[in-house]
Formats: sequence, C-alpha cells, structure tokens
Amino acid sequence: MVRTAFFIALTCLAMPVLALTKLTASVDKNPVLAGEYFAITIKADDTVNNSQPDTQALLDDFVVGPMSRSNQTRIINGAVSRQSTWQIELMAREAGNYEIPAFTINGVSSEPFTLKVVNNANSSLDDSTAFIKTELTPQSLYVQQAGVYTVKLYLGVDLIDGSLAAPSMENANITQMGKQRESQEVIDGRRYLVIQRDYLVQPQKSGTFELQAPRLNGKVRKNYRAMAVSASATNTLVDVKPMPEGINGTWLPSELVDLSEQWQGADEQVQVGTPITRTLTLTALNTTKEQLPDLTSPDLENVRSYPDQSERTHLIRDGRIIAQTTTSIAYVPQQPGTYTLPAIEVPWFNTVTGRAQIAKVAEKTITVVGEASTTAAPSPSDAPQTTAIDDVSAPPTHSDVSLLWAIPGYALWLLTMAAWWWQRQRTQPLAPTSTKPQPKTAKGNLQAVQRALKAQNPQELYRALDAHAKANKSSLHQWQSHWPENARQELTKLRQQLYSHDERVVDYSLIAQGINTPVSMQQKQQTELDSLY
Repeated sequence: MVRTAFFIALTCLAMPVLALTKLTASVDKNPVLAGEYFAITIKADDTVNNSQPDTQALLDDFVVGPMSRSNQTRIINGAVSRQSTWQIELMAREAGNYEIPAFTINGVSSEPFTLKVVNNANSSLDDSTAFIKTELTPQSLYVQQAGVYTVKLYLGVDLIDGSLAAPSMENANITQMGKQRESQEVIDGRRYLVIQRDYLVQPQKSGTFELQAPRLNGKVRKNYRAMAVSASATNTLVDVKPMPEGINGTWLPSELVDLSEQWQGADEQVQVGTPITRTLTLTALNTTKEQLPDLTSPDLENVRSYPDQSERTHLIRDGRIIAQTTTSIAYVPQQPGTYTLPAIEVPWFNTVTGRAQIAKVAEKTITVVGEASTTAAPSPSDAPQTTAIDDVSAPPTHSDVSLLWAIPGYALWLLTMAAWWWQRQRTQPLAPTSTKPQPKTAKGNLQAVQRALKAQNPQELYRALDAHAKANKSSLHQWQSHWPENARQELTKLRQQLYSHDERVVDYSLIAQGINTPVSMQQKQQTELDSLY
C-alpha cells in the first residue's frame, strides 16, 4: 500500500504543471464590410470551465451575435496541452475604425487591436450573398392614407436559418398583408431566391418620418460550411401631408373611388309587398376596408328598407391596395303610389388632384300598384255583335268550305263516342260515386292558415294568408288593414323575415288575433268604395 502511494506521487511530480498563462483575441478578416457579419475568436492556453469573456463593451459599436465555446486536450510524446476557445459573431453597421478591447479571464488579458470597417457600396452585386430591395407606393401619403411597402429579400445561397425584422415608422400603423411569397429571379446571370413581403403603412400624423428598413440576420450554407449573413436596405423618408381644411364628414383619402349598383325586381310596376333589391358596390384605391363608410338609404314613407350586412375585403395588386364593400338593401313598398328611391352619395378626397369629390348613384322612380285581382268576364254589351248577311248569294270562302267538310266528321265522332259509352254502361257494373277533389273553399284556406300558425312556418303562413284573402275576393293588404295595430306589426316582421337574412322573432299569437278579427264583406266593400272618392 505504501509503495502504491509512493508511485502515484512520483507520477504527479513528473507531469508538467498546467495553468492559464496566455489569452489571445483575433478576427477572421480585417478589414470587414459594414453590415456583414465576421467572427472574433478568443483562445486560452488552458481549460476554463467556470469563466467566459465579457462582451459587454462590444455592444456600443457592434451587433453581437451568439457565443460558442469548445475545449480541446492534446497529448503529444507525453506532453499534455489544453485549450478553451470562444467564438463570437459581430457586425458593424457603419464604416470606420473600431477598437476591439482587451478580454480578461482569471486575471489574464488579451491584447487590444484596431478593426477597420469599410463601406459595402464598392462591393459588386455579383458578390452579394444576400441583399434587400424596398419600395413604397405611393411615395407621398396623406394622413390615414394606405400605402404599400414592398420588401424583397434576394438570396444567392441556401439559407439555413434567419430572421427578417419588420419595418417600423414613428406615428404609423404597419401590418403585414397576407403571407410571404417566394419566386426565382436572375440578375446579371446569377439566380436568386426572392422572398417578398408586403406591408400596409398608414401614417397617423403629418410631417416627415423615416421608414426603417427591415434587416436580415441569419446563417447560410456556402462551400459546405455554415456562415453568418446579414443584409439591410436603405431607410426611406416619407412625407405625410395633413388633412386639407374644409373636409366635412367622412375622411376617405384615395386615388380612385367608384360606386356602382345593380337592381333586382325593379320593374316598371311593382306590387305592394314585393321586395326590390338594390346591391351597392363601393371600390377604393389605396384605402383599407375598415376606412370604407357604411352604405345606407334614408327611410321613405310607406316604403320600408332593410339593409343587409356589408361584405368587406381588400387585396394588393400591382403594388397598390384595393378595398371593396358590397351592401344589399331590400325595399318593400307598403302602399300603392309612385315613389322615388333616393340617390346615394359617398364623399371622398382625391389624393392625385388634391380635390374633394363625390361618388354617386342616381335615384330611381318606381310605380307601386295593389295586388292583382281576378279579371271580370265581359258584359253582354261588350261582347262582339253578330252582323247579318245581306248577300246570301256571295260565294263561300275557303274557311267556310273547310268548315262544311269538317261538320260531318265531328258528327260521326260524336255518334261513335255515344255508342261506346252506351255499350260500356251495359257491360260494366255501376261505379261508385266519384270523389274528385274539390277546389279549396274559404274554410279550407282558413284551415291551412291554422296549420301554418301551429307550425310557425313563415313561408307557408304568408302563402295561406294570401290565398285566404283572395278566396274572399280581397287582398292580404286590404284584409290586414282591419287588424289591430300589434297584429299588423307582427305581419310586417313576418315579411321582413322572408325578405331579409336577419332572424326576427314573430309573435304568431298576435297574427292569430288579427285573423280572427271579424270583418264583414259589406265593411270591406264600403272601405274599397270610400277609397275611390
């Protein structure tokens, strides 16, 4: 046991004593390009496990990337050497001479040195691993006007990983539109992968502001090794104009605004209760969908209007944003007469001419008539009179001769049918009494109304009410005029539910009360007569 301990002690004394005695710092290239990453390497001549270089001083002049560390031990001819290495990625934004400070670990310091950073304007496009192009359309904006900021990242090598910071501007809202798009582009014979992003820029305050361009930081694969890469574009000065004086109402700055319409059911004559649909489409250039105003129609007496919910969208095309909203308005006339559906106007400001303008659709006049009634049979006085034949010796016409020849044929056909019927009655037993369906009476129509009320089916109820009114030689409009006010309101809700997408709660019990309101035919006829005078 004593001999073993003595041998271990001799072995330890024979090994050289290792300790940190030297620390060096160097860069992989000098000078370096502004805006391009380079690597600084710090080496210690011993294994260091509990300390690392302090890079806080580098933050004043450089963009400091991640730090990597490695340890290495070598034994050559019995001689042992150890080494710890740290590698840091740095980037200088501007050209100039920078002092790389001394680094200290465990009381040992490296030597400081000077790094030269040159402008990358002299580097040719062919040698660029990555670069960024930007464009703002339009270049000058009004307050709250929407502009499109297009960012294109060109990559000449494979990108391993990276991040592209979003642009920024003081007193402006900037949002990315949709997803990024990828394409291929050849510049001076070299193929690039192009990653494009579109941003919506909306300044909220007038003045001159600097639009900060996005910056790429990442790693690429070049010559089978990973290399740090960075790229940036030039910042853009944006002149934001204030809202002109004298603008009243909605502020809608745009290069072009168009308002169009389409009609459905707007015939020369429209029956009472028949809906007329007016579809309005508003399109604006360099405006967001949120900026487009709501399209509404003023109320008219005896004409109810039911605007539908607007559909809004916007997209980017040819570097400009196009916003659009579509609204449908249903007009339901309540009384016969002539009505003028109003014109609709949208004020906007033309950013090209610098003048206020109005997008407009014209008014439309319609004639509303009562519901169609049954056509009366002509009276005997209105029937065509028979004219006596004065000249019996006039020669028969071609049609008269054809009629003379046809009469015997018809007579023979009638005799044949009579003989067949007589023979059938003799040879067949008597058939039971026929039960053909009879046309609906007023009672049958009322039963259909009751069934629709019980089922609370708005379509069936409205058809049954209309059929019941016509069976009593009246109209639904005339019939409901004798109902109580609350029952008429519920019938109006029923019509609204038929002509609009909105779900409206209808009190069917009040409609039942209106149906059961006693109205004699004499009262209805008297009401119709009174309306004529």
